Amino acid sequence: MSIRTVDLGAHDRAPRPGAWRYTASFLVVVVLGSARAQAEPLNRLIPGLLGGVLATSISPRDVTDAQRPLVADRFRGLSAALAAARSQAPIPSASGAFGFVLEPEFDAYVRVAQSLGPSFAERAQTIGKGAVTWSISYSRADFDSLEGDSLRHLRSSQPALSESFLQQLPPGDQARARDNSLDTEIDMRLSFDLMFLAAAYGLTDSIDVSAALSINHVRMRGRAQAVITDPNDDGGVYFSATQKGVVVGGTTPECEEDFLCARDEFSGSAFGTGDIFLRGKWRFLSTEWADLAAAAVTTLPTGNADDFLGFHDATFTPWLIASKTYGRVAPHLNMGYALRSGNDVSQAQWIAGADLRATDWLTLAADFLGYHDDKRDGINDDIVQSAIGAKLNPFGQWVLGTNFQFPLNRDGVRADVIYSAQLEYTF
Repeated sequence: MSIRTVDLGAHDRAPRPGAWRYTASFLVVVVLGSARAQAEPLNRLIPGLLGGVLATSISPRDVTDAQRPLVADRFRGLSAALAAARSQAPIPSASGAFGFVLEPEFDAYVRVAQSLGPSFAERAQTIGKGAVTWSISYSRADFDSLEGDSLRHLRSSQPALSESFLQQLPPGDQARARDNSLDTEIDMRLSFDLMFLAAAYGLTDSIDVSAALSINHVRMRGRAQAVITDPNDDGGVYFSATQKGVVVGGTTPECEEDFLCARDEFSGSAFGTGDIFLRGKWRFLSTEWADLAAAAVTTLPTGNADDFLGFHDATFTPWLIASKTYGRVAPHLNMGYALRSGNDVSQAQWIAGADLRATDWLTLAADFLGYHDDKRDGINDDIVQSAIGAKLNPFGQWVLGTNFQFPLNRDGVRADVIYSAQLEYTF
């Protein structure tokens, strides 16, 4: 039995025995797994730092001013930003690593000579009538920056007393307190572990469908410190005694005097099933120069959005897919638009790259991935990533894959590197 390059669209395939049984079994797993774990909502942790407000007063007056720390405002769109950030670890390609044709001479299916496929992008070629693939993939992202600033050193500075409060004070107190500032710093750690269980089935030689379930683990921890500074050292502004985390008897230089510092911290995590992804793809055109396909992905919001495990509402994403194999090189281009609610932010998405069939058992791949968010809180993120990876066929129909993503700009919530690994089987 020899391997040869064949156009799958030119052949009919009989459904393989048991294909529907395996696919149905997978869907049962998806349904049973959609019951999510309960956890304390993570989206309340950052707004609750330092009690959510910084309460200051001018001695010896009892009237208290209350301001929101400006650095906390940077996290107002965190839920939407993380929804977009999850797209940076996309569900694995449903194109399948292998293609097969029926060889009449041997009355058996023969594997097509082609690359093992891209890691994230879809190719226009479908897996073929009656074929089934399943895969499990894992991605790890430790987020390092927010809009270009390190998450470990987010700072803000603001007047220690608001202008409206100052206007209520006698002129002498106003002059003494106006130059006092409130400096706040947050050290934030945030990481995602994302696992996808996916399966695809070929309805015809030009149409296949697939489903995927995500299982996510989110970890967050942070520390905050707010300090009142007085450049003229003439005193007068302090934290209120009711301020959460106010420091009395501090040992560091900036906190030696009582009621000049406030500290707080949090740590939380959530684990559970995320969203369910349902996909369909139709290859509608095959020419000498390009194969074209249309695809649609519906995301069912089964994950707990308050814990950043999934989206708030359903998402619909239409895709246009172009690809073609030229010898050992197979370029591809995917363009789509994720229609989401205002809570999650809609997003234009694209993937462009190519995979190289180095040998029959090794494929190398390189991609550029782009995400353009609709505006939220005046922010319009353009996220661009590069990715390099490889797929290995050690034996039989098993395929192992690995991929590394690197940021090409610093918009949004970003990780310096995103690691991904995949195990796939075709039958």
